[in-house]
Amino acid sequence: MSEEYTQIVEGCRRRDRKAQRALYDATAAMALGVCMRYAHDRTRAQDWMQDGYIRVFENIGKLKKPESLMSWVYQVMTNVCITALKREQERVPIDDVTSEIVVPPENPFADEEVVEALQKIMPSQRLVFNLIEVEDYTIEEVAKELKCTEVNVRALLSRAKSNMREIILKLRVKS
Repeated sequence: MSEEYTQIVEGCRRRDRKAQRALYDATAAMALGVCMRYAHDRTRAQDWMQDGYIRVFENIGKLKKPESLMSWVYQVMTNVCITALKREQERVPIDDVTSEIVVPPENPFADEEVVEALQKIMPSQRLVFNLIEVEDYTIEEVAKELKCTEVNVRALLSRAKSNMREIILKLRVKS
C-alpha cells in the first residue's frame, strides 16, 4: 500500500488528474466520516470535505512521508472542520452552555446512532466531544484551543454526553 501511496502522492504533486482521483477514491470514505462527526448534516460535512480536499491538493507537496497519506488527510479534514466550527462559534459564543439543544428539522437518519446523536447536539458540544473523545485532546488543550475556561469545556462535554444519551435512547424507542 505504501508503494501505491507513493505513486499517488507523486502524481498529485505533478497535478495528474488520475492520481488526484486515486487519492480521492482511497480517502473519501474516511474523510466524509471525519466531517460527519463534526457537522450537523451531510451537506455541511460534504462542503467541509470539499474544502479539505482543496487544502490537501494545495499542500500535497508538504507531505514528507507518502505512506502516512491516510493519517495526513485525516488531520487535514479534522483541521478544516475545527476551523469551520470556530468561525461559526465567533457568531455564537462558545461559553453559552445554557442554550437548548438544537435538532435540525427532518435530519435524515445516519447509519450509526452515535453519528446521528452527534449531529443533533449543539455545535459547541459536538466540537468539544470530538476533540476530547475522538481526537484525544485533553480538557486543558481544548480550553486553550477554544479560548475558554476548563470549567466551560467540562460543562460542554458533560452536556454533550447527556444530550447524546437522550437522543440515542429516543432513537432506540422509535425503532
